[in-house]
Amino acid sequence: MAKGDALLTSRVEGLQCLASKEGRWQRYSSSFADGLCGLHLPTIPTMPAHHEVSKPLGNTSSCHATLPAPGHFVACNDGPVQRSDFHEVVVAGRTLGRVEHANVVFVVSAYEAASFRYARHAAMSTSRTIVVGGGLAGLSAAHTALENGATVVLLDKKPALGGNSVKASSGINGAGTPAQQANNIIDTPEAFYRDTEASARDLARPHLIKALTDHSAPTLQWLVDTFGVDLSLVTRLGGHSIPRTHRGKGGAPGWAMTSALVKALEAKSDRAQIVKDAKVTALLKDGGRVTGVEYEVGGERRTEHGAVVIATGGYAADFAPGGFLAQHRADLTALPTTNGDHATGDGHRLAASLGGALCDMDQVQVHPTGFVDPKDPDAKTKFLAAEALRGVGGLLIDKNGARFVNELDRRDAVTAAMQKAEAPIRLLLNPQAAAALEAHCKFYQSKGLMKRYENAAELAQDTGLSLSSLEATFKSHQAYADGREKDPFGKSNFDNATYTLDEPLLVAQMTPVVHYTMGGITVDDQARVLDASGAPIPGLFAAGEAIGGVHGRNRLGGSSLLEAVVFGRIAGKSSTA
Repeated sequence: MAKGDALLTSRVEGLQCLASKEGRWQRYSSSFADGLCGLHLPTIPTMPAHHEVSKPLGNTSSCHATLPAPGHFVACNDGPVQRSDFHEVVVAGRTLGRVEHANVVFVVSAYEAASFRYARHAAMSTSRTIVVGGGLAGLSAAHTALENGATVVLLDKKPALGGNSVKASSGINGAGTPAQQANNIIDTPEAFYRDTEASARDLARPHLIKALTDHSAPTLQWLVDTFGVDLSLVTRLGGHSIPRTHRGKGGAPGWAMTSALVKALEAKSDRAQIVKDAKVTALLKDGGRVTGVEYEVGGERRTEHGAVVIATGGYAADFAPGGFLAQHRADLTALPTTNGDHATGDGHRLAASLGGALCDMDQVQVHPTGFVDPKDPDAKTKFLAAEALRGVGGLLIDKNGARFVNELDRRDAVTAAMQKAEAPIRLLLNPQAAAALEAHCKFYQSKGLMKRYENAAELAQDTGLSLSSLEATFKSHQAYADGREKDPFGKSNFDNATYTLDEPLLVAQMTPVVHYTMGGITVDDQARVLDASGAPIPGLFAAGEAIGGVHGRNRLGGSSLLEAVVFGRIAGKSSTA
């Protein structure tokens, strides 16, 4: 064959062709009669745009192809393929692109001493996972799929990865971890299970709670060993019988985890592709199996093929008329939210479009402590005041300067008490509590959400609070901490309990906020999406806040990040099986 010649073989008519330029593949149409077509292609660098060639060869009556612009190469799908087939085109040692799931015979020959190479890799070489959503659950699924030999495409509808995970500020739960042992904390998955089951109440699903709690310590160790995440500090949050919420010495733990996983995934570009600003519009299905997705990016409609993991987050920002909140919790639509505008239940709708069941959709967690920004008190989206602020000793007081709740009760209980108390509700931190979360407090102060007062008298003068009421509150709290009296609200954990009138105070105004959706896509303990009959939908998996049933009626603080990583890991592994 001469320089620039190519052979294209086909067994069927009506082929769909893919053309590549610099690794991006677009679909073109072509038609070939049965048999063998020989095409003489002009030298690639000078090939005119949309060059058409037609040349019969041998017994073939006709052969026609429309070729795209210079620098493109063409490969065609000629029938049913193995799930993990892929092909690549290499020019002068550089891979220009790879065609996934195309059962193709395409040979480009004799261009400058075989500088073209086209390779077909057999089905046993790799599987492919498509992850929809780039928060901590999606990132965990992507890394785990890679660990299990798959290639990965991660699609996120926002211009940056991270979702709500980057904002999580209290920590991640783990039972029986080295950090707990180093702090002489005795904990077990069984104790964690009991606390989670009690919080979930009548909606507890034992198989999902067991998956969450049994995997907790190994999951944290994976974050530490694989990505170098610092999780050496341990505290107790509301509803936990034992300190088990882990964070590092730096800033928000959600950011620490998510950014580490993003960087690691970006470094694996040979096997993992990240596509941002990509809106998934449909799931693809063939013969009862989910086989990929259709999505839009940059005004183009594209498809990807492989097993699918939905990790799109919850619906705590779905305030649209007819949205999930309006359908299931209309009473919450007037509240602000801590969620970004991406949390609109996209993945729930995708799963439901193919018969995926949804569960517990009316179970929406209202977090008791969102910051009221003095500069914009009516803002619909608010910063979360981490539960860890109360875990290290923060106090909640009402309009009169009195405590009204066990600050470390379950979130739903604290929220209910706040809604009954006289507003405004304020959070107070003494110097010891502030020092325990120094990075958090500096951030909140920089945003103007938290204000420092040199003493209680300065606070009273600025806010109108009664100094004598504050003094009574501080003295009674100290008596409860010392065991001289019993706290009427049932508080039993008193870290950094001493408050005085003379020491500095950090103060912020609080309001309940829509924070987390416990309802979602129904899955089993292998993260397989289930239909209404309870049967798995082949090829479809889900993880993170997109799934429902793990937390029942109330999620414990520190379990959102854990759910993201645990079920992200399970979904990533299941997608490669």
